[in-house]
Amino acid sequence: MEPLIRKIILATDFSEASRDASYHALLLAQTYNAELKALHVFELRPLGIPYYKPKKADQTVEDIEKTRQRGKDMLKELADSFDVEADTIFAEGHPGPEITRIAAELNTDLLILGTHGYTGWNRFTIGSVAEFVVRHAPCAVLTIKPTDRDKK
Repeated sequence: MEPLIRKIILATDFSEASRDASYHALLLAQTYNAELKALHVFELRPLGIPYYKPKKADQTVEDIEKTRQRGKDMLKELADSFDVEADTIFAEGHPGPEITRIAAELNTDLLILGTHGYTGWNRFTIGSVAEFVVRHAPCAVLTIKPTDRDKK
């Protein structure tokens, strides 16, 4: 019998929620002996400031390129930290549409991503990438809520 999950994409923004999702992606890739790809979508807009970008009011082209390279480096570090071979995909654009487009192009069986759990104003202004992906993905989606380590 052929396994149901052969290709897994972990979509990450390097947040705490994404770190939790990474654990699940690795575990499932090992369990199913599935191909694992780590994906990061670099979004350059005021509300889409990456977690790894230093906060600074003025952005020069050089600053943006340094931030882009830092994202690529962090993605490679993440993939290298896995106990399985994992490819990386660094894309640019709006995260939700890019994640679903790439999943479709690669005939992905499972998308895994963390969710921040924004509600109210934050969800309205920042949006919900996880919600977009769940609604538009061409495959199964596993969303991981961040754990509250302070309460444990």
